[in-house]
This record gives sequence, structure tokens and C-alpha cells, in this order.
Amino acid sequence: MQSQIARRIPSEGLFSSFLATDFRRYIRILYIKLDSDQDILIDSLPKFRGLDISKIVQNLGEFSNAVFLKLTQSIPNTDNIFELVISDLCDKVIQLQNKNNLSGTLIKALLEWRIFFEKHEKKILSISAQKGLFGELHFLKDYLFKKYSFAESVLYWTGSDKTTHDFQLMKKVVEIKTTSGKQHKKFSIASEKQLDNTGVDYLYLSLFSVNLHSNLPNCTLPALIHEIRTQIQCDPVATFQFYIKLLKYGYNETLADKYTVGFSISETKFFDVKEGFPRLLQKNLPDGVGDLQYSIVVAACAPFEITTDILNYI
Repeated sequence: MQSQIARRIPSEGLFSSFLATDFRRYIRILYIKLDSDQDILIDSLPKFRGLDISKIVQNLGEFSNAVFLKLTQSIPNTDNIFELVISDLCDKVIQLQNKNNLSGTLIKALLEWRIFFEKHEKKILSISAQKGLFGELHFLKDYLFKKYSFAESVLYWTGSDKTTHDFQLMKKVVEIKTTSGKQHKKFSIASEKQLDNTGVDYLYLSLFSVNLHSNLPNCTLPALIHEIRTQIQCDPVATFQFYIKLLKYGYNETLADKYTVGFSISETKFFDVKEGFPRLLQKNLPDGVGDLQYSIVVAACAPFEITTDILNYI
């Protein structure tokens, strides 16, 4: 009796991939077809508890005695987090247009997931991280959703991928800053690249001032996440990508009841970051200087404030 069913994933890339389910063991498996001359060093791929990686020769689909890279969920009957891991890996592999990029793509993706499991499996986000994620999700829900489809909007949200900017909309980028308490009059910049518009046509800065509360359960980070999930549940692509990006950000849904701090927006400002905006840029720094962190006074940005509807710009 066959215990495993596999289906080929449609791909525009160079790799044939199959997602499989082992119904006896209740686990998910990803198979990636390798060329006969393609060497993947298994030991070089990041490992973490719950995922086994191996190479196997077998018949699958239209391929006979073919070599596959096999990624297996090794812990049965877990929640859907491993399905998300394997699906995320598959999504990246089927987009590859250069076979030499397979190892690098797998290493980067697996390392991101390993960091998530090591750091966030049993911990909630810090207040600072909650505040930052709240600001990004607020922009996603109350701005992008008004102009773009759910799937497009979630695709444009790149903050969880540790990109330079939080949102990338083709040749436009948006950086989100969320301040609270005594910090309302200034905001922090994490590096000299964060306000650098090199390579893009427009860079916009969204500044959300928030108040923190201890008695507003409907305003917590999990409450906002639940609201967005309910809103996009009709779009499976957006829903799937939203789940993955939250996980990469470090949000573990099973710990939702531990988030007790609520957030409310008290003020919103948008700025057009261009020549003359108060910022530090790599090209203006002495050789050898980098990895800068600094603060900008909000009042100094006033000449660059966007006072009309931001949707006209993004």
C-alpha cells in the first residue's frame, strides 16, 4: 500500500520540485531534482531540529533513477510550521534561473529558519520589536491594502527578509519608523544605508507615534495580526506569505496570549527622503567608517513632510 503521495510544483525556474506527504508518518517532504553533474554538499547546509536533509536516487514523476535532494520533516504530528518551512524553501527553489545558485539559496533560507527556531521558539518579541512590527503591519493594513491587492501588498512587505528597507514597491521604497513615549520628538536610524535612496526612484519615510497600554487587549500585536489574517483569508497566496513573514520576523503564534502590551497610533507623518534630508550617507563618510546608528529630530524633517494623501505617492 502506497504511503506517500507526491505532486510536482509548477515552476518557471530550472529545478523540478515535488512536495510529498507521508500519510503513515504524518510528515511533509520536499524533493528537488538534481542534475547528474550537480554536487550539493549536505554537510554545508544549515541543520536544525525537525528537518532532515539527504540525497536519494529514486523514481519520481517522469524521472527514473534520478538524484534528488530530499528535505524531510523529521518530527511527526507537529503544527503547520514545518509545512511552512518546506513550502518556503520550495518557493525559493522553483524561481531559480541559475543552477549554480541552488546551494547559496538553500543555505540562506535554512539559516534564516534555524535562527528563528533557536531564538524565537519559546520567546515573545521584545517591546521594541513589537512596536516595530506593529508599525509595519499598520502601514500594510491601512495603506497598502487600500491601493494594491492582498498578495501584492504582502509581497511588497520585505522587512522580515532583513532587507535595507521595510517595503519595496518596484522602484519606490518605504521605511517605517515607530516611536513611543519620550521618543516622539526623534527617531532612530539603524545604519547609514537605511535612508539611502541609491538605486531607487523614491524613498519615503513613514513615522508612526504610538502610545503603549497595559489594558487594551484588542490593541495588542496578536489582535492586529488576527485582524489582518481575517481580512486576507480569501487570498491563499497572501495568507501563506503573511504566515511565513511573521515567522521570519520572530513572531510565534502559539505564544500569542503572552503579548499583553497594546498600541494605539497618536500621530502619523510621512516624508519624502531626498537631497537635503537630514541623514548620513555612506558616500559622505570617511573611509573605514560604517555600521552607524544615530537619531534624527522630527522637527528637522519638516521641509520634507508629505501633507497630501500618501497613496498618491506609493
